[in-house]
Amino acid sequence: MLTGLNVPVEQVLAFRARASHLDAKLAAGSYAQATHAGLQDSIPRAGLIGLHARIEGVQPSDWNHPSLCQIWFRGGADYIIPRADIAPFTLGTLPRDPVRRAAIDHAAARVVEFLAGRELKTRDVTQGVGFPDHMAIRQTSRSGRVLIRWNASTIFAYECERPDVDEEDARLELCRRFLRWFGPQTVDRFRWWTGLEAKDAAITWGKLRPELVLMEFAGESRMILEADLDRLRAAEPLSGVRLVQNDDPWLKLDRPLHVPDKSLHDWLFPTSNNSRGYAANAVVVDGTIAGVWQRQQRKVTIHPWRRLSRNLKAAIEQEALSFPIRSNAAATVAWEER
Repeated sequence: MLTGLNVPVEQVLAFRARASHLDAKLAAGSYAQATHAGLQDSIPRAGLIGLHARIEGVQPSDWNHPSLCQIWFRGGADYIIPRADIAPFTLGTLPRDPVRRAAIDHAAARVVEFLAGRELKTRDVTQGVGFPDHMAIRQTSRSGRVLIRWNASTIFAYECERPDVDEEDARLELCRRFLRWFGPQTVDRFRWWTGLEAKDAAITWGKLRPELVLMEFAGESRMILEADLDRLRAAEPLSGVRLVQNDDPWLKLDRPLHVPDKSLHDWLFPTSNNSRGYAANAVVVDGTIAGVWQRQQRKVTIHPWRRLSRNLKAAIEQEALSFPIRSNAAATVAWEER
């Protein structure tokens, strides 16, 4: 069904921000809601910053809360997900090809046998099992049997019980979560986000098709969950300040729509050729990106892109100073005007 809906960019970005719980902080302990579609944790404590942006009262150790766990997702990226929802993020990415599927299951079985109930450094597991490189072990998360724990310096692997869930149900649920946080979208972007083979992504997308509607956005035809149409239509811009990591779900896709200005886009999302030498993250003010920030332990430096009021600066500083990063050094904020 074609909805005839053609909404402005600002409305879609507001919908995604609200869907991913950037609009208003959730009550303390709302970990499953805040990680519904996963928080990438590839940069040290990026996942913790993502939790802080979404939940009240986040503590430095909450990345390792018992209701959460970590896996290797999409090409081996470290993700924080709800422990109760391991199936979509693992079994939901298993290839349907029996040969490739068997290879993943075999590798996972070797890892589990070597672990023997222990939590071990992944480099020791890689060597002990005889994998050719560190990427080989990262595929084993897809089996639903291997979880990881990254303390920002060392990655450990440990066994978990394989979820007792139908794999096709897991695949459909993963696709729903993608669309719920990133919609409206296309099958190609779903394939990129999951790291699936094009054929597998297309099959899953096709099976979910009865739940989707077609609409126009950003000059192309895209799909959205029919159940989300009313929320999309009613989406209103965010208010207030958020400091979000470069790989936050809100910034994950359609990056040029967030920052149309090429020079500013390259500042926030640099390539190896135009990096300023630090990891830039987004200062979000009332739903738009107003600058970038960088962090070294608890020292945060703000690079505003426009003139900010005294009240806005105070709100940004308060957010930065409240980061739940454990350090012996005091939290500080510095400003570097353009």
